[in-house]
Amino acid sequence: MAVEFDDHIRTQLDARRGRPATDPTGALLEERLDGRPLSDEEIVSIIRNWSVAELGTIAASAGVVAGFLARHPDVQEQLRADPGLFDVATDEIQRMNSPFVASRRRVTVATEIAGTPLEAEDRVYVVWMSANRDPRVFGDPDEFRLDRDPADNLVYGRGKHYCPGARLARLELRVLFEELFSGTIVIAPGVQAPVPARCPAGGWSRLPVRLT
Repeated sequence: MAVEFDDHIRTQLDARRGRPATDPTGALLEERLDGRPLSDEEIVSIIRNWSVAELGTIAASAGVVAGFLARHPDVQEQLRADPGLFDVATDEIQRMNSPFVASRRRVTVATEIAGTPLEAEDRVYVVWMSANRDPRVFGDPDEFRLDRDPADNLVYGRGKHYCPGARLARLELRVLFEELFSGTIVIAPGVQAPVPARCPAGGWSRLPVRLT
């Protein structure tokens, strides 16, 4: 599917090439990096990441938050009483059950992590979900707490890989649940049970909920 999607992006690039930019895809064709235009490979990578993050990840995030709140009506009431806590709460909920499980990285210089030597060009698999549940950092990782240090939470990444859409994601979740809070979110009875997503996806592949 990824290869097919990349081909679709390249078709869109060809349709816009040599024309004035009228949308973000066209604007990328006019973008310059250190004085040179972006390669098609770079633009495809950018658009793929924009699309996956904005559509798939935010959908998974909504399911993660809804699933937690459906099981914790006390937290729903707490957030209704103090909406200012919502961003902190959604970050903590996603720390406990991340919508984004892992990503691949390439080692750029020889180093050592936790006693394991790594050479330049080695490939590593960074499991964000595991890091966000490290008991050395979070104590009891299954405990929902609103007083944790936000700098420890890796749900939106870290450093140069920090998600540029983090503010938008928090805004979208806040608006969604402001609407859903017109009722109480519960796991829908009498239907199929929730089904967790399978790695590398996070969250749920099925989550029947009902507003009461």
